[in-house]
Amino acid sequence: MLSRPRSILFWLVLIILLNIIATAPTELAHTIQTAVHATKQFFHSLGILIDTLAES
Repeated sequence: MLSRPRSILFWLVLIILLNIIATAPTELAHTIQTAVHATKQFFHSLGILIDTLAES
């Protein structure tokens, strides 16, 4: 059963699937890092706004 020849579509789908599996952790880590950075920047800006309002 395993020695049966595969079509070019099978190999194309297999290569695309393996590529997605291999690059998914990198993209997920980048997305999480971007979200953390945006959250830190938001709270930093909010702190500046609160300090400005407290001084006036």
